[in-house]
Amino acid sequence: MAEIDYLKKKVEGRWAEKKRSDLFKPGAHNTIDMEQVDKIVSKMKKKYKERGVELEEVGGRLNELRGIIAEGKTAEVEIQSVEDLAEFKSPLVKRLGGFYLKFGGLFRPLSGILSKLPFVKQIDFYLYSANMRYSAKQFIALATVVATLVFFAALIFGSLMATIMSLPLGITVVVVPLMAVVAFLFTAVVILLIPKRKAQMRGDSVSKELPFALRHMATELRAGIGLYRTIQAIATAGYGDLSEEFARTIGEIEEGTDTQVALRHLALRTQSRALRNALMHIIRALKTGGNLSEIMNEIAGDVAFELRMKMRDFAEKMNFFGVIFIFAAIVLPVFVAILGGIRNTPLTKGIGNMFEALPLSPEVIALIYLVLMPFILIWLLAYILMAQPKV
Repeated sequence: MAEIDYLKKKVEGRWAEKKRSDLFKPGAHNTIDMEQVDKIVSKMKKKYKERGVELEEVGGRLNELRGIIAEGKTAEVEIQSVEDLAEFKSPLVKRLGGFYLKFGGLFRPLSGILSKLPFVKQIDFYLYSANMRYSAKQFIALATVVATLVFFAALIFGSLMATIMSLPLGITVVVVPLMAVVAFLFTAVVILLIPKRKAQMRGDSVSKELPFALRHMATELRAGIGLYRTIQAIATAGYGDLSEEFARTIGEIEEGTDTQVALRHLALRTQSRALRNALMHIIRALKTGGNLSEIMNEIAGDVAFELRMKMRDFAEKMNFFGVIFIFAAIVLPVFVAILGGIRNTPLTKGIGNMFEALPLSPEVIALIYLVLMPFILIWLLAYILMAQPKV
């Protein structure tokens, strides 16, 4: 564990410097108390082991936080191994993990293929950012198992539908496996995008609480309370995900990380742009000796203003979106019903020929109302839910 070794050397260096400064004091010693150093390192290792965390330094183009960062270098968080999935507390994860280990000859090659997808290379960072207790290999393994189960379910369902519809054997042999492969890829991609989406939702939740937390911090600082105690107050004040992130920062500081460095780690791992900007201003104020209380009040005002602008932009979008919704939910169904009624009503021959070309048989109309229209309405609702600012 390169990161632990680095921290151990750092502790040893600080201990040696302290001893050198005490050389001329009575009873001073020239040697480093290695027993004390080992106790510190053992305590840190035990804490990481309880969390299932192993740290190793890596390079990469992603200049983001993936674990405990040392001097601006990235680190990869490796939370246990794939074999440890069978020991998770969640019954579902334990069952999927056991399934993966039992049929490893099938799942491992598929996991290798999925791990080569471009967006999967950043999944370890998003897992850490979302505070999900999985390693990248573990999550890819779970996605592989679920996608494979969906593949076989789609294969069975497609075969049954082909039999019921009496499709030719040649079409069945080609179409059904192709649909199953598409179902496998779609399921795998959706699952592998969950960490990124969850990290972004966590960032939105942090941004929502940020103005109140910053004003809380400004009040604490104005009352003469130190920054560390202020961070502790936010960590226990019930600000949701923001309090959890500050609690993680408190854990880093208690392990010996400098406050400025720990705040920089928080800025790097969060998906909240507002929190990142606020923390960078705070770090800059700590370096230059600015008035933190005034700075936090100003940042809180800026964040609140930005959130109001997002609400205004969303309201403007909804004005145009309302026209689309009225057309899709009211005008289009009525239009289809009128054309379908004319198309399927016995009329004079001249008028009937005008609508005979329309593919609006009773079966097609039923398909439009039972499948197409619900899909359009669900998609519109999902778009509204995703587009609205989390304020």
